[in-house]
Amino acid sequence: MRTIRGKMLFSLCIAMLVTVAITVMLFVRLIDDILMNQVKAELHGQVGKAQKLLSDGDLNNLNSTQFKYVVKGLMMNADYMILDADQKIIDASDEKEEGKQLHYTPTGKKGIALLHGRKVLYAQEKLRGLSDEIFIYSPLSSLRALYGSLMRTTLLSIGASFVVILAIGLFAVSRVVRPLNRLKEAVGRYEPSYAQGNPFPQGDRTEIGELMTTFQSMSGRIQQHQRNQIEFLQNISHELKTPLMSIHGFVFAIQDQVVTQEEGLEVITNQSQRLIDMVDKLLQLSRLEAVDEHWPAATVDLRTMAEEAAMLLMPEANRRDLKLTVEGESLQATIPGEQLFRILVNLLQNAVRHTTDQVVIRVDPEVPGAAWAIHIEDNGPGLAEEEREAVFERFYTGANGVTGLGLAICRQIAARLNGELTYSRSELGGARFSFRKKVGE
Repeated sequence: MRTIRGKMLFSLCIAMLVTVAITVMLFVRLIDDILMNQVKAELHGQVGKAQKLLSDGDLNNLNSTQFKYVVKGLMMNADYMILDADQKIIDASDEKEEGKQLHYTPTGKKGIALLHGRKVLYAQEKLRGLSDEIFIYSPLSSLRALYGSLMRTTLLSIGASFVVILAIGLFAVSRVVRPLNRLKEAVGRYEPSYAQGNPFPQGDRTEIGELMTTFQSMSGRIQQHQRNQIEFLQNISHELKTPLMSIHGFVFAIQDQVVTQEEGLEVITNQSQRLIDMVDKLLQLSRLEAVDEHWPAATVDLRTMAEEAAMLLMPEANRRDLKLTVEGESLQATIPGEQLFRILVNLLQNAVRHTTDQVVIRVDPEVPGAAWAIHIEDNGPGLAEEEREAVFERFYTGANGVTGLGLAICRQIAARLNGELTYSRSELGGARFSFRKKVGE
């Protein structure tokens, strides 16, 4: 019973057995009521017959063979008693009963009475013109004999219905389980590295079809992730190989005295630092993807944070004769400050590296569709249309790029902060990167 097929069939059989049991009980109850009402009606008719036979007052006109009736094709006999005013039996179909006292007092003209320890169906009526009463009865046990043929017919029909329903159930269960088996086989064969197209069966609008559609969508995401991982490893290999080859080459160049020691060491130092920066950002990216790190939120002043980030980049801006300014009023926000500060510093580094003479950080408290935003703008050349989303991809360096990981890390941090990092054209003429905090988050 561990399979879905077994559980569904077991549930179907239990439901059918319960249904059959309830049906049989209700049927027996219904048939019992119908037969008893019919027998009561027949006995009441026999009372009318007895009234006619006793119209002349002669009790000898009665005998036990005169009260016969037919119920459902079965001939049945009824017995009688003539009772006086004191419930004494003065005449009966069974002569042994004559002279005895009837200890049971029937209620009503017809019903069920307990006579000599057994239940009987009876009809009772006062004889016309006499003080005596006639009591016609038939044992209830004789009625049960009628159940045999009815129950056999009923059980045969129920059994046939059970077989038909079970066959339909087996067919329905088979139809339900078949696509699940196909899906199980497809999942068992699935290998994202070797999957060609979509290996899962096409789903329909049923629940199982929707499950298949979900698996198809999942397999697409897995394959895309697999491709991204392969591409990521290839890019890492390429990006790490370039500075390593430079370092390796200049080591031999120094040894062979092709370049001066000072020139070679400067290149080695720069490429080593590039390697350190790249490895550090790879570690940051790996931690963001693999570790569910807790970032405690605190209330910070966004204007103050922007000023601190600008102060950190001010020496580089002064060296390049850039004007670095902060705009906007003080704004309190509850957010993991260290991570937001990391985004601002990275965006400012990019702006200072690519602009000509002006960088602006603006705190914006009123943004359509967002709680607030921080914009970093410059008057540099900006990005081409095809670069606006590509700059957020890993290892996309573009002009004057270093590792190609900074913006990818910033966007991932922004998503973890329940915000979004976007690019647009600045009114200053250059690039505008915006961190927008979502409403209600």
